[in-house]
Amino acid sequence: MTTPVTPENAPGPVLLPTPEVVQAQQLLAAQQLAVAMDRARAAAARPAPQPEPDNA
Repeated sequence: MTTPVTPENAPGPVLLPTPEVVQAQQLLAAQQLAVAMDRARAAAARPAPQPEPDNA
């Protein structure tokens, strides 16, 4: 069971869920998702690495 975060036990500043904070969190999440999707597209577009032949 987890302990709810309160100002007394939080490791850092506690952001109150004001409309501005919620909007900023949603914007950050959308930006992080966009970056992750761009990276995934770039990785999918690259050719798969070819295994190096053994010269043993």
